[in-house]
Amino acid sequence: MIKTILFVCTGNTCRSAMAEGIFKKMLKERTEDDTKFNVLSAGISAIPGMSPTPEAIKVMSEQSIDISQHIATQVDEDIVKKADLILVMSNRHKDYINTRFTFTQDKIYLLKEFAQIGEFESTRNTDKNYEIIDPLGRPTEFYRIVAKELKENLEKVLDKIIEENKK
Repeated sequence: MIKTILFVCTGNTCRSAMAEGIFKKMLKERTEDDTKFNVLSAGISAIPGMSPTPEAIKVMSEQSIDISQHIATQVDEDIVKKADLILVMSNRHKDYINTRFTFTQDKIYLLKEFAQIGEFESTRNTDKNYEIIDPLGRPTEFYRIVAKELKENLEKVLDKIIEENKK
């Protein structure tokens, strides 16, 4: 049963912070009790205490999601141990976590990979690019594109988690 979901990117100020905000909103809208889930985010190179980028805050507020109080968190052993499912934005994030925390290999996926493949498939398609591009340093419109991509994939992720938790 999946109860704790961890989203990971580089600095925890753009992609993973947005994914956390979007996913929490989806849980509120689509589940009877969103408190059954713990949604976290962190970064492999986060500077603890940093706020999300102004662009991430703006784009999320356009979707009635407030991430302005989010505080960047560094990936560490405690947070990856808590997670039942770790969804990362790039292969680099996956490699970093798998190298440092070898016990994570059965619960870590690229977010888009998990959304688009069969649930917990053991054979993963490594030919396809499942990465979500970092919007840091790009215009607000690029953040909107990333937010849309996150939302589309997170809807599929939530479907899988709801289905998995029914078993």
